[in-house]
Amino acid sequence: MSEYVITDFVTVAAGEPFRLLPFGQLVKNGRKREVTRELAARFRLPHFRPPIKLGSHKDETPAGGHIVALEVRDDGLYAVPEYNDEGAAALARGAFRYHSPEIVWEGGLEDPQTGDVQDGPLIIGDALLHTPHLGEAAALYTADITQGEQKMSGETVTVPVGWLDRLLGRVPEETPPPAPVATVDTDRLTAVESERDDLAAKIARMESEAAQAERVQRFAAELAETSLADDDGLPALLAGLSDETASELMRRFKALAEQARVSALTANVGHEGQAPSGDPVMELDAAIKSVMAAEKMDYVQAMARVRATQPDLIAAAYR
Repeated sequence: MSEYVITDFVTVAAGEPFRLLPFGQLVKNGRKREVTRELAARFRLPHFRPPIKLGSHKDETPAGGHIVALEVRDDGLYAVPEYNDEGAAALARGAFRYHSPEIVWEGGLEDPQTGDVQDGPLIIGDALLHTPHLGEAAALYTADITQGEQKMSGETVTVPVGWLDRLLGRVPEETPPPAPVATVDTDRLTAVESERDDLAAKIARMESEAAQAERVQRFAAELAETSLADDDGLPALLAGLSDETASELMRRFKALAEQARVSALTANVGHEGQAPSGDPVMELDAAIKSVMAAEKMDYVQAMARVRATQPDLIAAAYR
């Protein structure tokens, strides 16, 4: 598998261009070369993407990235890099201080697919190193950092320290986004709670009304067996009382009704049309009904009136 196909499967990150060759004179192995703008414009990349090797020019050295393009700028020839994870990590650690480009000055390289020959000068690779191969001027960054500045030895250039990161295309650490904070619409919450409370009150009211109606029906059924069956308001009045009070009144009403029934069967009625006499229960019942008719009261209210005005009659009926 070819080198440039393999790179399709590695993780890379684009970095900012860095200078391969400065304009001016370079000396290597005693040979001098003058790098001009015209010469820099003639440089090309081969048919493959040149590797950026980590620590050595040897072919077996792992690549920390590749050169994907060349640019001519005001101060020299620049490479546009694309780093993989290993290269980015090495640069982030500051593992290398220099770089050394691999150059074919004369002759050329044959494209194995087309057979075409690419004439030099060609940039066929670069190596990140601990010592420079083209002198201090070809270093990525060479001098000591003093008081927030970095000086390139061999040239009169002073640049901010931040230039180092931009030169190497380091990827800054991403600040994680803030965790989402749940927000509460207080107005909406208040409205929902109000609706809930209103619904609960409505349900409670309906349940209370249903229970009250059931009590009215129960008392009406019990009063149907007494002489108070025709008093339509009495069942509702009893239903509004406590269970203890209503039960006691019903017991007394039934007792009065039973006494009246027995008296009617045994008493000497006398002249036709006259009320029975001699029976205190019947006399009490007659007195209550008389007050009901005269005062437009219900049975319970009339009984209370008789209790207040005729206590002897009440006492005689309950002996």
